[in-house]
Amino acid sequence: MLGPLLHPLDRRQQTLLLTTLAFAGAQAADLWALLPDELRAALHEKQQKLEEIPRDRRVPLMLRELKGLMSFRSQKGIDGVEPSWLAAGFKGENPRIIAAVLMYLPSSLSKQIVARLPENVQHALPSREQMKGVPLEVVKLVRARFDAKFISMPLEGELSSLAFADLVLLSAKELIVLVRNIGADEVACAFLAVGKRALAEFLSKLSTQDGEELIAAVRRADMKDGMELKSAQAFLGKILAAPSTSSRPVGQNTAPKASANTSGVAFTNTDELFQKAGLYRLARAVCVDEPLPIRQIVQRFPRAHGRLLLEYIDRVREREPDEQQVRRLRDQIVDMLANLSRRGKIDQRFGAVPARFEVRSA
Repeated sequence: MLGPLLHPLDRRQQTLLLTTLAFAGAQAADLWALLPDELRAALHEKQQKLEEIPRDRRVPLMLRELKGLMSFRSQKGIDGVEPSWLAAGFKGENPRIIAAVLMYLPSSLSKQIVARLPENVQHALPSREQMKGVPLEVVKLVRARFDAKFISMPLEGELSSLAFADLVLLSAKELIVLVRNIGADEVACAFLAVGKRALAEFLSKLSTQDGEELIAAVRRADMKDGMELKSAQAFLGKILAAPSTSSRPVGQNTAPKASANTSGVAFTNTDELFQKAGLYRLARAVCVDEPLPIRQIVQRFPRAHGRLLLEYIDRVREREPDEQQVRRLRDQIVDMLANLSRRGKIDQRFGAVPARFEVRSA
């Protein structure tokens, strides 16, 4: 199959590529002239790779792939959406509707979704055997209506290099590991602005291990990435002033007022603190992106994390972002991702390929 070769094009882009090449041949490039530059370049790149396959094999492969894409048009890759979002999308739905949608999802994903549904809904779901008589066209209509609640997710394939956009390929657990680690860097950047005295006061409230992690982050922080004083105060007030407990999901805290110091720190969960700080750092890194990639990365997180990320993005956009600083930040996150992969904290494939940075050279 051509899936890995066509990655990371989404289903609509793959269909466009294969349809135009199949029916327009060499003139396909003329049809792409009005497309956005980035998409046109991506299609040209895939065209060149396809042309490396001998024509007698390429044409049947293209037609078979196109047939697969068209056979179930309502499927848009929602199996890449974190299950907590999908479960929330079923709120208020009839159990038979839910069962119809689950029929053509991978069984492992279906089980995760069902486990998140209310118990009364779980008990009311008809079995697959009971749903066998439902016409495929009805299932397609039901699935299309459900799919419309979500943004199409990219299809996974072979990873040849590591770029910031590849964060969307991480699992929810891997994303949480990543934001936990970049969170220390974000806290460090805030303390560059508020000063050493506030940092020392804050370190006195941390465990030895957490304190050493933050000190290491401060040492590697670049002054160019430090926040403005007011932004740093607002950020620290937001993530430090609200009481939290280990049992409360991140994203469900009420927003505290900004504080000029850390003397009133009330947090009890350092891991949650660094997760929130990491989500804020990620918000700063994605704030210049288009809505599609932002929504895709949000849908890869557990729903509570994703909603908090969206809240932070809105806050970051209240001030005009420094695009050069944003790009440096994205490079730092790619660096952290590759490092975590090589340390065995995240799938090793992300550290096994060369990194593609946006500002500095690899």
